[in-house]
Amino acid sequence: MVRFESGRQPQVSLHTLDTKNMKNPFKGYKWYTWVIILFMGFLLLTRLAPMLTPLFSGDSGHSRSETATVVRVIDDDAIGVDLDGWRYTVRYIGIITPETNRTSRGVEFYGPEASARNRELVEGKTVRMELDVSSTDRFDRLLRYVYVDDEMVNATLISEGFAVASAFPPDTKFVDRFKNIQIQAMENRRGAWATSPALAEACDPSYPTICVPQDAEPMTCKEIPSNLFPALRSDDHSFDPDGNGLGCDG
Repeated sequence: MVRFESGRQPQVSLHTLDTKNMKNPFKGYKWYTWVIILFMGFLLLTRLAPMLTPLFSGDSGHSRSETATVVRVIDDDAIGVDLDGWRYTVRYIGIITPETNRTSRGVEFYGPEASARNRELVEGKTVRMELDVSSTDRFDRLLRYVYVDDEMVNATLISEGFAVASAFPPDTKFVDRFKNIQIQAMENRRGAWATSPALAEACDPSYPTICVPQDAEPMTCKEIPSNLFPALRSDDHSFDPDGNGLGCDG
């Protein structure tokens, strides 16, 4: 309240700030509590670092890569790694492989062979893992191109006929290279492309891992016992409408 009196300066009456009864938000916490909180925050940031890297890096190649140790081979396209003391599951980018662990599908053709080959390539080894665009998939697995020395495991599995090249946008850095490698594997009948019931003359060679009769009327995926199988370029039954080299994968 401001009062004006003759010959005097205006006087302002202010409420005194009651600091004694104010609550201190830090009261009750010991100094070591804050040390623990800060330490836990640091651990959380290190755990999330591989997932946050793409947000803060505009570079490509070796500057977007990590070095890790393979501690587990999960199946033919996924591994478990130790990265800076943390355990992560890594999914190879750009390939599809026969299932071995999915109970709804059972063990698919050439799945055990593909898993065994992946184990030979990476088990217990130090690997370099390279980012594309996405850091993780919907299952929170790291998405990476994986190298042992200078050999890219993703490409090797395609080249030897243990995996099929497939594009998963936006991670398509090597999609053309993978497709060319796959064509060579098909033409040279490597891996799954060679082990085939279709070697019998009565079976359509366009589907090397299942026997579709040469003279069969147009068929649908519901009539095929396999959930996923290689389909070559001459796909008379249109089992592979998206052209990714796999039949009935939708």
